[in-house]
Amino acid sequence: MKATLWVLGLLAAALLPSGSSAAAGDPDVSEIEWSVAPADEHGADGRVSLRHTVDPGATAQDAIAVTNHSSVEATFSVSTGAGVVGQDGVFDVVDGGDAAWVTVGGLDAGQLALAPGETRVLPVTIVVPAAATPGDHPVGIVAGLTQGDGVTLTHRIGVRIHLRVSGEIEPQLRVESVSTQFTGVWNPFTAGRLRVDYVIANTGNTRLGGVVAVRAQGPWGLGAVTVEAEPIEELLPGESVTGSATLQIPPLFRLTGEVEVTPTVVGADEVSPPGRVSQAFALWAVPWGWIALLILVAGGLVFTARRKRSKRAQPPPTAADPQVSAGASEGTVSKRRTP
Repeated sequence: MKATLWVLGLLAAALLPSGSSAAAGDPDVSEIEWSVAPADEHGADGRVSLRHTVDPGATAQDAIAVTNHSSVEATFSVSTGAGVVGQDGVFDVVDGGDAAWVTVGGLDAGQLALAPGETRVLPVTIVVPAAATPGDHPVGIVAGLTQGDGVTLTHRIGVRIHLRVSGEIEPQLRVESVSTQFTGVWNPFTAGRLRVDYVIANTGNTRLGGVVAVRAQGPWGLGAVTVEAEPIEELLPGESVTGSATLQIPPLFRLTGEVEVTPTVVGADEVSPPGRVSQAFALWAVPWGWIALLILVAGGLVFTARRKRSKRAQPPPTAADPQVSAGASEGTVSKRRTP
């Protein structure tokens, strides 16, 4: 299968209605290999996707080529779907949305039977409603092969349509929410762990990527640290993505910071990315380890001071013999031997 193909859930299971199940005796899906690619009237033309900018109320024409690379005949279900990008960053299609704008010709009730090694070029027609809003309207075309009885499994591959309705283009990302959690340690000489979770939304009308940076610091900029979170490869209009970053920072009583996103252009899109956006955060990070250490040091100093005062307050030692002491107070008589 060509490396340039856009793959949708290849070798992944998806549920389909029982009416789309393959008939008994059909070849196993694992024995069949097929491809879907942008095409001209002669076949696949080397593009990786269909890309069109269409005025509201206008129509665009294109084509795809479906090829059965296996040695057995196979019947494929060909359909369209609205484009979505999952949390894992993989493009997929779902029912509804703008998929109704796209029709694929050359099918028999949505089915396409291909002989071994056969390629069929199918016309694609895109009809944009007059009331369509400007911006990106991602769509995909998939060719799937199903097997089983009742609820069946399907394996799909397809091609993506980058469809943009002309008009005012407004690319925009926004940091919608930020939550924080600080986990300290009792060792006063070890930094704690600050986890920052965030939600970033595409509030514009074009797809965008983004570079995400998370910063945090203590009062007066003490202990400042910055980490780059996982970048946003692609975020479609109206969609949002969650992410998190972990920073090693000392507990400095009050931590402040921000989640900053620098929007980027995705692929060959012609769009001027907007400026950086950010959302600030603040939280308490009590240095319990330092507090405990200070309490121990203060306690030791108080104990030492009390011992010194106790020694100074003790009375002087008394004499062992009272008579000697009394005699010593009256004078001492000594005898001297003369020669």
